[in-house]
Amino acid sequence: MKESFFKYWFNGFDEALNKINENDRNEIFKHCGRACSDSYTKQIYIDEYEKADCVNDFIARLKIRFPEIEYEIVKDNEIIILIYNFCACDLVKDGYITNPALCECSRQSLLYNWGSVLGEQNVEVELLGSILNGDNCCKFRIKIG
Repeated sequence: MKESFFKYWFNGFDEALNKINENDRNEIFKHCGRACSDSYTKQIYIDEYEKADCVNDFIARLKIRFPEIEYEIVKDNEIIILIYNFCACDLVKDGYITNPALCECSRQSLLYNWGSVLGEQNVEVELLGSILNGDNCCKFRIKIG
């Protein structure tokens, strides 16, 4: 019965995402993305960054902790492409949300993780593609500096 409730509730949330403006949606997902990060990934980023000698070492450490994620260093450790070959969001995996607007939550989560170790003012994250938008993978450009 609880599972049925969550499916109905998130269906309403999914529909509401299309009815609010982009700024309000982004503000909601900023807080949701931070909460998601606080629940697990942020501390891993902090721990591995503290152990790393440089950005390349940090990424190598992240690859060990998150072997399902691909990282490509594009420009002198200033631009990193992060690729998920599957949607990593539990709300999507469990069938609660299918709205591509949810990908802003992932972008915000990555921004928060990277900003936690490098300073928020030193990081930009751009969504390049997502599975919910029909792409083969979720791809983000992380710009440092």
